Amino acid sequence: MKNKLIKILKISLPIAIGVYLTWYFVSNSTETEKEYFLKSLSEANYGWVLVALIIAFFAHLSRAYRWKYLLETLDLKPKLSLMYHSVMIGYIINLTIPRSGELARAAYFSRYQKTKSDQIFGTIVIERVIDLIMFALVFFLAFLFQADQEKFNELRQISNSSSNPYILPSLLIFGIIFLGILIGLKKVRVKVLNFLKGIIQGATAILRLKNKIGFLIHTFFIWACYVSMLWITALALPDMENITINAVFACFVAGTIAIGATPGGIGLYPIMVASALIELYGYDGQVAKSFGMLMWSSQTIFMILLGIISLVAIKKEN
Repeated sequence: MKNKLIKILKISLPIAIGVYLTWYFVSNSTETEKEYFLKSLSEANYGWVLVALIIAFFAHLSRAYRWKYLLETLDLKPKLSLMYHSVMIGYIINLTIPRSGELARAAYFSRYQKTKSDQIFGTIVIERVIDLIMFALVFFLAFLFQADQEKFNELRQISNSSSNPYILPSLLIFGIIFLGILIGLKKVRVKVLNFLKGIIQGATAILRLKNKIGFLIHTFFIWACYVSMLWITALALPDMENITINAVFACFVAGTIAIGATPGGIGLYPIMVASALIELYGYDGQVAKSFGMLMWSSQTIFMILLGIISLVAIKKEN
């Protein structure tokens, strides 16, 4: 009973925070902004939204295909469909408990590929490190593009201020307890060490890549898609048609920070994107908020739909 309660809290708490932020976003919008949002939805050019969703799909597919290069170092040659479905399932699981999608992705893949999940998880860890490097590169480019770089730095300050001061002490206490269990129980120690060895073996896959050029091409393609789908979605709204590349990069950085802070950016994504447009580029609140909500809702609904399809389709991989 207690374990079930903990699981429920782990899932419900992040979602509750996101719902609160969504409520905060809507409640702090004026009646004029709400009316404009409904009007913009009815007048939006959904052809551009569709193009952005197609680009998002190819980004997800490319991420699955890029994973193949890492898995080959473990002497695995899985079907692209299995890799793709595992990636999409990971995405929708991330909407419940932040970063739990990586574990789910490794678990689902290992189940249907019939291999150890620890090594698979190690390859996913490498992917996340690469993502972090790419985000740093995009952040640097966004910083260079900004005319007012002092204001742009506020995006990073918002990210830092959103962290909980109790996280570090909690992790320290957890680490001490875990270390005590590890030392005291031999069976647990053996299982944990074997799991860590598997992760390390998977993580070192980057050093054994046979097709480094292919891996790099897919990496840059994925992140180019991420930036492009934000820009193309902006074209769907008449008042956002003339958005500059500077603003696109600033919105992308703000949105990425929001996705890292809450599950899938729920509630926080529209707030962060709107803040970047209002504070840095002087957009009207109604325009900025409408774009932030359209961008987040269209991509999130699409991702959930693809994830649900993958949850059903992956069962056929047997």
